Amino acid sequence: MDLQPNYTLKKSIEEWRERNIIITIAILKTKSESDDDEQEVLHSLDRLEEFCKEDSHHDWFVFENYLPVLVGLLERKSLEIRCHALFVLYILAKESDDTKEQLASIGKLIEFVVMSLGRCSEERKLAVALLLELSRTKLIHNKIGKAHGCIFLLVTTKNDGDQAASDATQLLENLSYLDENVVKMAKANYLSNYSDVLNQEMMM
Repeated sequence: MDLQPNYTLKKSIEEWRERNIIITIAILKTKSESDDDEQEVLHSLDRLEEFCKEDSHHDWFVFENYLPVLVGLLERKSLEIRCHALFVLYILAKESDDTKEQLASIGKLIEFVVMSLGRCSEERKLAVALLLELSRTKLIHNKIGKAHGCIFLLVTTKNDGDQAASDATQLLENLSYLDENVVKMAKANYLSNYSDVLNQEMMM
């Protein structure tokens, strides 16, 4: 009896599974856009997070034009929906510079993410992580500091004392290469605090 695995069958099953996932991703996009059923949107986002954990599926999110849909969800009143959307956007942005550049073309992206900086700690943490990841691409890097209230909110977040604070500090350092951002940081008392730390270290 031949106990060798049937590689042809195995490959066919894998291809069938992949096609199934691609179809599911396309269907979930429609459900994610629902204005009436919040639970359906949350369920769809839960499934999307699962698929996002596998790198091979990331391209399909871009291909299915998910990015504008996810950005649009940041306008929703539901905290859960916004947090799920921020997390999925973070995973996709982290995947490649191409995805970051496509996000850069979505007009209100930075505005919506900055609004999340002023909300609860959970949402703020996700928003800072996403902004930090996006700042690695110059196209978006230049937009972040220009967003109304962004630097002030980042300076405020820096005092949280958690991962969000660490990310905010790193992001502020990344933004400090532009003079106009440095001026905003000074107005938010970020640079004076930074100078105090330097002075203390020099006196030690």
